[in-house]
Formats: sequence, C-alpha cells, structure tokens
Amino acid sequence: MLTKMAIIEELKNLGLQKGMKILVHVALSKIGYLENGPETLISAIKEIITEDGVIVMPAYNSYGEYKPNLSIMNESFKNQNDIIRTNQLIASFAIWGNEKEKIAANIDYTEDGLSFEAGEKSTLSRLYENNGWSLMLGTDYSTCTILHLAENRATWPAKIIFTEEYISREGKRIPFHDVAYQDEDFNEIGEAFESLYKNDDSVFKSGIIGNAKCKLINQRSFVDFAVNWMNQNRS
Repeated sequence: MLTKMAIIEELKNLGLQKGMKILVHVALSKIGYLENGPETLISAIKEIITEDGVIVMPAYNSYGEYKPNLSIMNESFKNQNDIIRTNQLIASFAIWGNEKEKIAANIDYTEDGLSFEAGEKSTLSRLYENNGWSLMLGTDYSTCTILHLAENRATWPAKIIFTEEYISREGKRIPFHDVAYQDEDFNEIGEAFESLYKNDDSVFKSGIIGNAKCKLINQRSFVDFAVNWMNQNRS
C-alpha cells in the first residue's frame, strides 16, 4: 500500500516542484493500491505544487450525445472544494490553484467562442503560454490532451475542420466548428520526442510512481515538436 508520504517522495524524484502548472493524466490501476484511494494522490500533488501552482485535469461536460465517463481520479478531483470548471461543450477541465482563473480561459457560448475548444482560446493554450507541464502517471501518449493543441496548430494536407450542432441546456441549437482529431499517432509522436529529449531534464523527466512508469513533459517543447512532426509526417 502506498502512503501519501511515499507518493510525495516519488513525485519529487520525478521532478514535480512547487509552483508548476500541470495537466494530469492518471491510470490508478497501474500505480497500485493507494492509502485512501485517489484522494491520497490528489493531496500529494497539491502539497508539492501548492496553490502557487495550478493543477488541471480533464472534466468534460455532457451536452448532446457526447457523455464520456470520467475516471475515479478525475471525478474525485473535479468535486473537491476550490475547483473551477471551464464551460466548453466537450473539452472541459477542472482547475485548482491561485491562478486557476487565468488558466481557465472559459469559452463564451457564442458561435465563435465554441469553435476549436483545444485551440488558441483554450485552457491548453493558456497552459502552453504559462510554461505548463503534462504529468502522465501510468498513461501513454494516446491520452496526452496537450497534443490536441498541436493538432489545431499543425497544417497537414488532409486536416479536416468540421461543423456540427449542439443543443444547449436552454435548448438552443449552437453551431460548433472544430478539428477532426486523430490520436492514432500520438504514441509515435511521444516516442520520437523522447528519443530526442530523453537526456534533457529541462524538457523531459521520467520515473516510477508505485508500479507505474511516469513522465513529466514540458508542454511548450512538446507542442512545438508535435506541430513540426505532424506537418512532416501526416498525409
């Protein structure tokens, strides 16, 4: 059983520090049994980051027919005190920390505002601008949400922009424009990035938390790399 103090030590060894702004992805089953479950991990991350930093986790919304299931970790986090939720239709986030409003960048319910939820108006873009990091605890790159920002910025030949309608809580039909995302090559992008930066701990750090292989990745470096990779390798 992993205690909070043990997790704190391992997270610090991974490179987590006070004041970091992090987007967290977790596979609890890979880590192992935690004392008090996901609350232990959340509390450990908060204690290291402190409110001088920012913690972001995917939270989603459930408009229209898009109703994804959240993990127990994400559910626990989004229901805690001092959390705010962004108001995107699909790519909603739960955010904690003194600068949560700055990172939230809530999108207004207008035709323009609903467009490109992982694009330049998004929480992902605010993380990129503020030296954010992706903390991946037992997950692979297929869940690495920051790569959707790269997809917004890249210009591969067959890139598709689609338009759909969503129904608001008030019953209003809202046009919505976005990129047709394709995460099939995210692991390939991640592996190429690691190969280039595996010895540069200012950009990429790796370690073990419990039984899980974990990564801490500088988002600015990763997004810039991914944009170039997609431009060169996607058809």
